[in-house]
Amino acid sequence: MPLVLFKRGGQPGSIAINPEHVTYVRSSAGPFTDVHFGEHLVSVDGTFEQVVAKLAGDTAASQPSPARSWIRTG
Repeated sequence: MPLVLFKRGGQPGSIAINPEHVTYVRSSAGPFTDVHFGEHLVSVDGTFEQVVAKLAGDTAASQPSPARSWIRTG
């Protein structure tokens, strides 16, 4: 069974989600995204795009982009 780990939205702890049982994903207020399993709802940390990418197995797109360094050398 493939499980994807997320931090719970605004709550302590983590949650493991089986992407095969997700019925739909919805963005919500703030930095959270709602993941629905039929009538059940779980709020997780992350933008809509990050959560969908992670559920789809795209690990590169699910990570926040690295900070750019604007320090000029030389």
